[in-house]
Amino acid sequence: MKIVITESQYQKVVFSLLDTLYGPKILFKKDEDIFEILSNDGQEIFRLYTKTGKSKGCKRDMLVLSQTIEEIEGYLPPAVLRKKLFSKTILSYVNEKTNLDIDCIDFPYGIYNNDETYFENRYRFNVKKNKKTTTK
Repeated sequence: MKIVITESQYQKVVFSLLDTLYGPKILFKKDEDIFEILSNDGQEIFRLYTKTGKSKGCKRDMLVLSQTIEEIEGYLPPAVLRKKLFSKTILSYVNEKTNLDIDCIDFPYGIYNNDETYFENRYRFNVKKNKKTTTK
């Protein structure tokens, strides 16, 4: 049996998950060209690059920290994380909470090969251009 959900339903689920994990208030600290985006309890969950370290074509590139991805993977299947909708939803959530106008997202995810070897890969996405990005 297939279950079909709409984008708005998906967004509500992910927003609720993020609110539960990191609190309804998301704060940030600025250090030169980097913003540290913090959860309610002061834990860094995202890092925003505005000059160095950002992907090609991005003005504000948000890195989702490995620890944050691991926490989210405890609730969502890893295959969901490599989708455009997930990227758009995470950025919508952070933009709504911080008003930082972030346009790109970059996060690590782990996958297993056929021989059960684990390796880490990266997913980079530009929301405004609606396509995957590359590093400089």
